[in-house]
Amino acid sequence: MSSQKLVRCELRRKGAASGQVRFVPLEIFGLWEHLMCSKHQFEVSTPKASLWLDMEDSPDAAYSVEQYERVTEVTAFVYSDRDQMFTRARRYFPSEEAESLKRIFLSHYTSGEGRIQTQVHERQGIWVHRDKSLVTA
Repeated sequence: MSSQKLVRCELRRKGAASGQVRFVPLEIFGLWEHLMCSKHQFEVSTPKASLWLDMEDSPDAAYSVEQYERVTEVTAFVYSDRDQMFTRARRYFPSEEAESLKRIFLSHYTSGEGRIQTQVHERQGIWVHRDKSLVTA
């Protein structure tokens, strides 16, 4: 079973009352947060780290519905003409928003003719809540 350490946070425009949930790999969270705040003028709030588990071995069977959120991993293998090699870009989206967020994500990897120059793979998984108040005995 594959796993990834992810930070779940809320992203919203400065001054907005509500925002959207985002899942960001823990290893790049600080850089991502800085970019969202300084370049894109977003606010990042309520960061919480936990594990994302792929659904290959049905990890949801070990948890109650209140203990996890469904999260889709989208991986794009993008060819760089400049570097003459493929590179991997991976993002995690709340499963119910994955299709619309995937379109935005992939729009960053279009060619001059408007075609996506990449292969895309998706995996379903869950992000496990670590808050003890949500865990049942």
